[in-house]
Amino acid sequence: MQYRHAPAANHAALDAVLASAPGRPTLPVRLTVELAGRARVHLPADAPLTVWDPCCGAGATLTVLGLLVPGLARVVGTDADPGPLDLARRNLALLDPGGLTARAADLEALAARHDKPSYAEAATAARTLVPAGTPAWSVTLADARDTAAVRSALAGAGPHGTGPDLVLADLPHGHRTTWAASPTRTGGVAGTPAPDAGPVRAAADDRDPGVEFLRAVATALRPDAVVVAVGRGRTVPLPGGARPLERVRVGHRAAVLVRAGALQEG
Repeated sequence: MQYRHAPAANHAALDAVLASAPGRPTLPVRLTVELAGRARVHLPADAPLTVWDPCCGAGATLTVLGLLVPGLARVVGTDADPGPLDLARRNLALLDPGGLTARAADLEALAARHDKPSYAEAATAARTLVPAGTPAWSVTLADARDTAAVRSALAGAGPHGTGPDLVLADLPHGHRTTWAASPTRTGGVAGTPAPDAGPVRAAADDRDPGVEFLRAVATALRPDAVVVAVGRGRTVPLPGGARPLERVRVGHRAAVLVRAGALQEG
């Protein structure tokens, strides 16, 4: 994939500023910014955006977007697992006035206590980073497949309360984040699709857990909202008949950009 919206940069210090949940993978900073830029091409120009991450984990993706991507009005995180949500709130608090300064002070204290230069470097990064904006944020425990819980978490989000404009989701994968596609059937590892039928992915089995997850996400969205889903493997499956806006591959990751309306109809 050629990067068009995220210039090459060393984000190691920013990674150190963010709190992470052990064993839970996060999207690389540059890829996060690039995917948001690609999605924005398909949304109204210059309109303040609301972004939802339906499997937000420790909130790193939303925090990166809030710090580095201009024009965000609100970021909303939900997750079915309560474990990492305190970390998500801690990370998203960096978007508050004074949040980066408070984090820098914490890192400086750690550097003095443990004599670790990496903490001092992260503190410097926190103090010198100029946020791209000050979006409002919220984090809620909610299973993306529970429509009522999701709609409650998203209440008032988006222009005139019509819902998020953009979803950016790193689909659950790995033994720490396996999720069930339904109450009676355990899903496989998300992002591991059936073989390709050609250069453009053929229709997936609608019982695929990733497909069911994306269908559920789409029920809470306006048809013109853009969903960006990232998975491990060759491609991210979509419902039969759903046409993607764009597909990309980066290393062992694949991503798809698609209108919510295509997921609702597919």
